[in-house]
Amino acid sequence: MIILFNNLEIFDKRILVLYILDIAKKPLTVDQIVSFCSEFDDITYFDICEYIQNLCTNNYIQEFSQDDIILYKLTENGQLILQELLELIPGVNLYNLKKIISKNIVNVKTQYSIGSNVIPVKSDEYKISCFIKDGNDELVNITIYAGNKDNVKNISKNWQENSETIYAELLKMMTKE
Repeated sequence: MIILFNNLEIFDKRILVLYILDIAKKPLTVDQIVSFCSEFDDITYFDICEYIQNLCTNNYIQEFSQDDIILYKLTENGQLILQELLELIPGVNLYNLKKIISKNIVNVKTQYSIGSNVIPVKSDEYKISCFIKDGNDELVNITIYAGNKDNVKNISKNWQENSETIYAELLKMMTKE
C-alpha cells in the first residue's frame, strides 16, 4: 500500500477532496469543492486550497484551465489511491461522508447546469434550446431549428456530452478578429 500522508487527521481531510472529485464525475473549481465541504465546521477555504495544492504536487489531482477558469480533476494515481484508502475508512464514517456529500451535490449541480428544451414548431417539426447556466447567470443559450425528433434527440445528447467543448469553440470562433 502507498502511504499518502503521515498525519492521519490531515489524511482524512485530503481524502475528502479526492472523494468529491470522484463522485462529481467532472472537473470542479475550488469554490465548487468548498461547497461540497460546507457541512464541515473544521475545514476552511484555505485548508481546502492547501489540500488541493498538496494533491496536485503529488499528482493525485490535476489542475488545468478551461475558458479562463481553473478546474481540478482526479488523475489515474488519484483514482487508484482513493480506491485503496476508501477500504480503510470504517463503514459508518464512509456512510456519513456519502450522506453529507450527496446533500451538497444538489447545491453544486444547481450552480452549474447544462440542459436543453424542446420547442414544438409544427407537427413533427421542432426547435431546441441548449443552455449552460452558472448559478443564476446564463453563460449560453442557443436555440436552433432541429427539424424532426431524431435530430432533436441527437442535438440534445451531443449537447449534454459536449456542451463545454461546443461553448468553448463557439466563443473562440465568435471572438476572433
